[in-house]
Amino acid sequence: MRRNVCSVNCVGSQGRRICERHGTRVERAGPGGSSVLSLAPEQDQRVRDVWNRAAEARPGLDDTMRRLRDQSAERGSGLVGDNKTRGIEEVDHSLKGLDWLRRKVAVEVAHGADVDRVLGRINDLNRYTLTFEPGNYTQATQETYARLKDLGYEPMPGTEKNTWQDPVYQGINTTWQHQESGQKFELQFHTPDSFQVKTDNHELYELARSGHFEQISAGDPDRAKQYHQASDLLQNERYQNVVVPPGNEVVGEQKIHVVLNPKVATERVQEVRKMEADLKDQNAKQAAGPTVPQQGTTTAQIQNTTQAQQKTQATAQSTSPPLAKAAALTSRGRAGTGTANQGSQTTGNTQQGPAVTPARPQIPQPPKLQGPSR
Repeated sequence: MRRNVCSVNCVGSQGRRICERHGTRVERAGPGGSSVLSLAPEQDQRVRDVWNRAAEARPGLDDTMRRLRDQSAERGSGLVGDNKTRGIEEVDHSLKGLDWLRRKVAVEVAHGADVDRVLGRINDLNRYTLTFEPGNYTQATQETYARLKDLGYEPMPGTEKNTWQDPVYQGINTTWQHQESGQKFELQFHTPDSFQVKTDNHELYELARSGHFEQISAGDPDRAKQYHQASDLLQNERYQNVVVPPGNEVVGEQKIHVVLNPKVATERVQEVRKMEADLKDQNAKQAAGPTVPQQGTTTAQIQNTTQAQQKTQATAQSTSPPLAKAAALTSRGRAGTGTANQGSQTTGNTQQGPAVTPARPQIPQPPKLQGPSR
């Protein structure tokens, strides 16, 4: 596709452009490839303003979380993604990318939503995960609550979700807001084991949430439901050895999102298990990146290797486009895991903006994500 760019008002960054006059072009992975969304200039400015505030708040929030972790050291505390001892100042993935925010807003604007209302509902641009050992979990979580309140934060109404009784996701998710600045962040409370299971289950979560099961069911809602139920069973398997912290029910609102169906067909469970394995393998190859040539490798050998990799990738995407969509979501959406990229063009967790075209393209109606985020 030829991309015409305004010769006067377009500014570039690493080959990508944001046009102040014509708006921003946002690409979004879809079942048949990429779909194109757009934001008007004033809408994109609002998005950038909100993201910039979150970026400015990040260093202070990172330090706050480290202090909270250190204050609970005797409880067996941990802060996911903190590598300061290795000289890395930023907590991994404590700021979602600008590209992610643009996609999120553009999708809802395409459905007629007001950009300011959409931005007002987004609470997790900054997000963190604290872990405590099971025997100390409840007390440490309550102590962290008290310390945050002493710092001027309060949990936002309706955001204290305790899912320790849920069969497919166990932990406590909260959103906090500073009473003076209004700055918001998400904070999850896990045990080391529950966080590990959350990470291990992520591909199953994204397969379900991406609409992949609906795509491969060819319009058969009963079959799609069976795939979802099979995914629930597989996620629950990994929680069997996770210790539920005693007394956790005193924190937050008890939520159970899923009721298991142990009678789901075995063949569906096996199919979903295979889908998960394929997606994990696909994500691992994507994370590994291109092969580094050995010393002495000829130019022709490098070109042949690159062409083979490109052919393999193109074949995989053409034969299983819904799985490719799930993989794209997985690479962007591991909230708080410290194991996956957030958005595109990641350098030190700082995101660059997407390319643009002068005319705002017609916006397609992308499929909605299924189920609650976590």
